[in-house]
Amino acid sequence: MKNLFRIIGAVIGAVFGLFACVAIIRLLSGGNAVEEAFLFLPVAAVSLLTGAVAGAIVGTRAARRLSAKSLSDTERVEKRRFILALVLGIPTAFIAVVWIAREAVEPPSDATMLRQFERNESKFDALVGMANADKGLDRVDENWTIPADTKDVGVSPERLADYRRLLRDAGTPRGFQVAQGRDGFNFFFWLRGSAISDDTDKGFAYRTTPPPSTVQTLDGIRAESRNASIAFRHIRGNWYLFYEFIPD
Repeated sequence: MKNLFRIIGAVIGAVFGLFACVAIIRLLSGGNAVEEAFLFLPVAAVSLLTGAVAGAIVGTRAARRLSAKSLSDTERVEKRRFILALVLGIPTAFIAVVWIAREAVEPPSDATMLRQFERNESKFDALVGMANADKGLDRVDENWTIPADTKDVGVSPERLADYRRLLRDAGTPRGFQVAQGRDGFNFFFWLRGSAISDDTDKGFAYRTTPPPSTVQTLDGIRAESRNASIAFRHIRGNWYLFYEFIPD
């Protein structure tokens, strides 16, 4: 019995470790699919081994508890509590890591983003003012820009640092990009993808020209084809939420 429980525990632990590995990688990767792929192999191996060892230990303890025959009243109560902890704890742990992994790849809800905008509208307005003044600065991210040398368009390292500070404070550390029609800016609140894979973005858009169409909600919107697409939800004035899909 002890060996059987040890094997079952090791299998359950290994599977849980793998799920936990996926959840952690998705949380730490910042939505970069290539980084996730590079991280997965070494982290998965460690997670599988750690989970298997932990599961085998729990399985051994469970076998010892469940096979005990002569028990006092206190020991019987502890045994029932232990069984209850296993019955409830294992499914709950699996549900938690699956939920975390799923949430890491799902775009934030409109409600979440609207709350973020309400708290930081003044910062976004300030960023728009700065970007309008700095013609030629097409993209600012955490560690790169377009153009690569911002001094070529009159943006000093100190001003670039001001951009990044404001972007972090506004909850959009991945920065902004000049809109395709050069009639505004896209501020990236959530991104998934990489330079060699599809990109999916959700964020705040500033437009001097209203988009040709808007929707009531961006929740649940997904790309319906392999064509690039963008959808907008009006907030107020020149501000919109946007959801964008860019195929590789």
